[in-house]
Amino acid sequence: MTYKKGIKLLIFLVMLIILSHCTSWHKEGVSSYSDVKPYNLPNDIGRLEKIVKNNPESSIRAKAHFQLALLYSSYKNPNPNYQQALKELEAYISLNSSGKVSEEILNWLAILRELDKIIDENQKMKEAVKQLKNLDIEMEEKKKKLK
Repeated sequence: MTYKKGIKLLIFLVMLIILSHCTSWHKEGVSSYSDVKPYNLPNDIGRLEKIVKNNPESSIRAKAHFQLALLYSSYKNPNPNYQQALKELEAYISLNSSGKVSEEILNWLAILRELDKIIDENQKMKEAVKQLKNLDIEMEEKKKKLK
């Protein structure tokens, strides 16, 4: 996948998340997080992670996973973590007791999965570039020794 396609996909993801704030998240009974403050994200995330680990009620844990997915992927998050957002959204879907998941959430899931693939591909390309640089350095050193 090209860099331009990756950027377009990322822009589409952000647009989808913003638009979904207005529709599906209210239907799911979860706040839209329109009041998310970047400086408070670590506290909010920490609070929700405790709920996920310690609360025996699966519906409450599901809601916390969903809210974590929102926070990790929020445009207000200065350091978004789309891979963690994907994990949280998948956990939410697996714990969703109603068995029904809205089209918007399924779309969001598909986008996050595609973005995860792009992130993995990007990491592989970075590693390949690093290896090529090291190989180039080795070749230069061997050339110097031969002269």
